[in-house]
Amino acid sequence: MFVRRMLATLCILMLAAINLLDSISCSQLRKPTDNCSSATDIDSSCLYPSYFSYFCVLILIASSLPACISYLWKGFFMFLIAVAQCVVNILVLGPTLDCEELMKHWTSLTQGKYTLSGLLLTATLALVFLARHMEKVTRVLFLWRCEVEQQRDCAEEMRRRNEALVYNILPPHVATHFMGKNRKFDELYSQSYAEVGVMFASIPNFSEFYSEESINNQGLECLRFLNEVISDFDALLELPQFQDVIKIKTIGSTYMAASGLTPSRQVKPEDPINVRWMHLALLVEFALELKKALQSINEQSFNHFELKFGINHGPITAGVIGASKPHYDIWGNTVNVASRMESTGKTGCIQVTQETMEILNHFGYQFEQRGMVTVKGKGQLMTYYLVGKATKTTPPTAPVSPIIGSNGMETLNEEDESHDSPTSKSEDKTVIECSDRMDDDVFTSEPEMSSEQTLITKGVELKDSTENTLLLSDT
Repeated sequence: MFVRRMLATLCILMLAAINLLDSISCSQLRKPTDNCSSATDIDSSCLYPSYFSYFCVLILIASSLPACISYLWKGFFMFLIAVAQCVVNILVLGPTLDCEELMKHWTSLTQGKYTLSGLLLTATLALVFLARHMEKVTRVLFLWRCEVEQQRDCAEEMRRRNEALVYNILPPHVATHFMGKNRKFDELYSQSYAEVGVMFASIPNFSEFYSEESINNQGLECLRFLNEVISDFDALLELPQFQDVIKIKTIGSTYMAASGLTPSRQVKPEDPINVRWMHLALLVEFALELKKALQSINEQSFNHFELKFGINHGPITAGVIGASKPHYDIWGNTVNVASRMESTGKTGCIQVTQETMEILNHFGYQFEQRGMVTVKGKGQLMTYYLVGKATKTTPPTAPVSPIIGSNGMETLNEEDESHDSPTSKSEDKTVIECSDRMDDDVFTSEPEMSSEQTLITKGVELKDSTENTLLLSDT
């Protein structure tokens, strides 16, 4: 900016100086005569000395144009140039201008040298006001341009925030659909999928932890802790291996996720199971990572929260409900069964249906048969608990048949416990332990045992006689 100002100033001063030198040179060429009665009295080299004043007006106009110079400096330079030219016109070019006026038979109230000087001063004053007006308009336009750019930046930032919010609320492919320019405002979104995995994960003992007491700030601290747990669960979805797992929603302390909802999946019905249902195995791995994350939180907060899982697979229908507050959700029999698997399951365990177990067996997962479970709206379903995953390539083992006790608890046969129990240790599989705690709404189809029958659970024999005598002994 400084260099441009200096160059503009030097150019203006150079033009003014050259014009003044030419004016002075013109006065030196005039012949010394007493009067100007003929054309021979004016030298042919300086026929029109008034043109130097006109050139000065052009220089003044050029001086008012540079936008990098303040109008105050412009006015100073223009008045300096105009005054210098007026002095030259009156003192140096005066006789020459008088001769030019006589030879052209001009009739004016004042002499030509004064007329040209007045013209220069008037033009200078007008150009100064014009320069001030142009600078004012330029400043206003600059402020408007800055304001427009600021508003455009704010609008762009708001658009990015809205886009990020939409991508956080909706899955990426659904958000892309709604952010498209060709979408109609009242257009609904729905999509059917044939092979999807659904998972429900709940924290059953969170309701016991939650209390609206003053020590917990009326329950706010409990909700803050739950938010930290859910946030850690959401962070797992950012891992590259879980890109095919999508969070659907949270219902209280229940976390709902699904896999296989990406439209870009190119899977054919004739593809092997390991290819078609790879996302279901990833969903199981995601469930195991949720258990590890909650265990880490328990160690840091000195709590004893546990998760209860239910996983199912099958066809579903996905869509977005709502206009001002859109919500992405999935519906179908698959979702209902997955929810029942979670609600009727055991704390710390992953309960699946028989069809899901058969698919996951191809990925090395090992299961323990629970038995027939009464599921609301579905009748009797054979369910299984995930007990581990083989670390070596071994054929899937047959599920273990449980023994249903008189109190509704299922147990393992003593001879099979050392092989397939969740608490057994093996070098060829990863063991997943389940809690002994069960919900009260779990029902099995096995008949209740009499009071004289024996319940074998984890190596302890419990006998209940008809005389209400309890005898506890190690087997």
